[in-house]
Amino acid sequence: FADLQPTPELLELARTQALRDLVDEQLQLEEAAKFEINVTGDTIDRRMVDMATRSETTLDNLTAALATNGVAVSTLRNQIRAEIAWQRLIGGMYGSRVRISENDITETQERIAANARRPQYEMSEIFLPADTPEEFNQMEQGAMRLLEQMQQRAPFPMVARQFSQSPSAAAGGDLGWISANELAPELRPVAERLQPGQVSLPVRTENGVYIIAMRNRREGIPEGAASIVSLRQVTAPAARSNSLDRIRRNASGCGDLENAIRGIQGASVLDLGQTVEAELSTDIRSRLSGVAIGGASAVVTNGDQANIIVLCGRETGGSSIPDRQQIEDRLREAELSMLAERYLRNLRREATIITRQ
Repeated sequence: FADLQPTPELLELARTQALRDLVDEQLQLEEAAKFEINVTGDTIDRRMVDMATRSETTLDNLTAALATNGVAVSTLRNQIRAEIAWQRLIGGMYGSRVRISENDITETQERIAANARRPQYEMSEIFLPADTPEEFNQMEQGAMRLLEQMQQRAPFPMVARQFSQSPSAAAGGDLGWISANELAPELRPVAERLQPGQVSLPVRTENGVYIIAMRNRREGIPEGAASIVSLRQVTAPAARSNSLDRIRRNASGCGDLENAIRGIQGASVLDLGQTVEAELSTDIRSRLSGVAIGGASAVVTNGDQANIIVLCGRETGGSSIPDRQQIEDRLREAELSMLAERYLRNLRREATIITRQ
């Protein structure tokens, strides 16, 4: 509890969270064992080295820091074992079933573009998960204790790192800039009322209890603001136009275009750079009409050459819209995360858990 007062209430919150984490680890390991998923010591060693590298330290220093805080290396190794085993189980069980449609990607891109024109919040969060009425009550009480600590000048990022159970905890709860539509419905009216520098009271949602902090606010990008597009042109002999059309149909961004043209004799990729969209020629704007980010225009033939234009990205008022591959990756990760949490929640409900004092 660095910089926090170790009150009985905070100790109880920490104990509750630690117990939940231990139960989840054991459930994950037992379920993985049913499918004969084994995580070797070498795999755990590599993950620990990666953790140390990301923290800009060595494995020896990481181990020493754990010991200083009273954490046994075996505890961390078991956490890593459970995490890797669970990832493999979820990937094997659901990975091939998750299908992200082109329509899903297009709708998400359109929603991100629309959200860029709505008011934006720069926010941080603390999330305490709960399933049962008893857990919700415990987490609300724990959240109030955390608020008291912050009122006594404990920094929000430090409290988030120690207690929040959301992925943003590693970044001190930082969510970056988001629009109201990206928040849980219960949080939207709270965010609307918060001013920069203010922290909310605990808010109960479907999955747990939140505390949110408003760091800054800004108006959405005005309608008609200049859009800057990044373009690349893929050219090939007219006789290879069918190959270009295949690239067009499969286009999902500009990162793999060089590989895509391999085997197409005479094909090349030209980086057209960034241009204000309104300044493009009428012909180019017409070709790009209706093309989603990461997509490509129809094939156009001029004499003995044919080409397509790929829309790599678009920025409006400094707000960048992800390309199709990035959107697909995000949607797949979100879907797998939801399935994993549902699976684990069912395991908790079915398990017999005996707690000894």
